[in-house]
Amino acid sequence: MKLALLMVTSLWLTMPAYATAELTPYSASYQVLRSGSDYGDAVRELKQGPDGLFSLYTETEISWMFLTDRRRYWSSFEWQEQQIVTRSFSYKRSGSGRNRQFNGTYEPTERVLDEAAMLEQLRVDLQDPSRTQFRYSMIDAKGEVDQHLYVRAEAELLRLPYGDVESIKIIRVREHSTRETLYWFAPQLAFVLVKMQQIEDGDEVATLVLRRLVRHD
Repeated sequence: MKLALLMVTSLWLTMPAYATAELTPYSASYQVLRSGSDYGDAVRELKQGPDGLFSLYTETEISWMFLTDRRRYWSSFEWQEQQIVTRSFSYKRSGSGRNRQFNGTYEPTERVLDEAAMLEQLRVDLQDPSRTQFRYSMIDAKGEVDQHLYVRAEAELLRLPYGDVESIKIIRVREHSTRETLYWFAPQLAFVLVKMQQIEDGDEVATLVLRRLVRHD
C-alpha cells in the first residue's frame, strides 16, 4: 500500500502544471500480445506539416492460428483552441473474413472528431489533472457518429518492452456490455499511449504494449 501511494504521489508531482495543453508529434511502435504470446504489431505516427495540419497514421496487424487481421487508419486534422477538428478520415480492414473500408472528408465548420484521432484528443485532455471524465462524439470506422465516455482511474507503474513507465489508467465506460477497453498514457512521455487492453467476458482479447518511441517535440 505504501509503495502504491508513493508511486501515485511521484507521478502527480512530476506532471507538468496544466496551462496550455500540447499536441506533440511522435512515432511509436507496439507489440500486440495475447495470453503472453506474440499476437502481432502496431504503429501510431503523428506528424505536423508546414501548414500546421496534423496527419495521423495507425496500423494494427495480428495473426492467430489461421486468422489474420490488418486495420489501417488515416486521419488529417486541424488543431483549434485545444480541440482536434478532423478534415479527412479513412479506414481499411483486410484479412480473414470480410474486408471493409471508409473514406470521409469534412469542413472545419463541422467540428468533427474521428475515431483514430480521438486518442490524441484524450491524450491532450488528460493534461488537465482536474478532469476525471471525458466524453466524445465522433465518427467511427463505419462513418457513423458514436458516443464514448472515459474515466480517469489510478496511476500505475508499467513494465513494458520500452522500459518501466509511470502511467495514468483510463477506462472506457460501456453500458450493457461484457467488453472492456483499458488505456494507459505516460505523462513523462508527452502523454503518449503506452498500453491498451481489450477484454471480452472477462478474458483477454489482446494487449498492446509500447516497444519503441521517437518524440518529435
